[in-house]
Amino acid sequence: MSTEPRKPSSSPTDQPPADASAPAAPTRAAQSAGKARRLRTEADKLEAFCIIVRAASSAADHAAFAEVSRAASKALKAKFGGGSITSVFAWLTSAAGKDALDSVLAGEVELTGPLSTEEIVEAVALAQKAELLRTKEG
Repeated sequence: MSTEPRKPSSSPTDQPPADASAPAAPTRAAQSAGKARRLRTEADKLEAFCIIVRAASSAADHAAFAEVSRAASKALKAKFGGGSITSVFAWLTSAAGKDALDSVLAGEVELTGPLSTEEIVEAVALAQKAELLRTKEG
């Protein structure tokens, strides 16, 4: 028999209470994964919409613009479930569009499409000018 004193076993009730206000690690991980998915989705939308803006702004005449608009509607329906060239310009100039651009500029999410950051910024500026003109005319 051992002559050393026995150590009491610890039970869950002997542990100090956990801070109830601190989120659990799995919750933080889920929130981080959710934020990453949201940022990726918004960056993809930003890129797709900027491609449409660039195509629309390079249209030589009304017929070419109408063709870009039709193609944009088809692409938006396939990728995002719907939309129009007008909704593209409106989204890019909205708070959501600004947040998406800010996330890209801050390096929170990387661009994966064919446009550079500078081309994205230029396309957003074009959209802002177009929306300003549209609201003045309307």
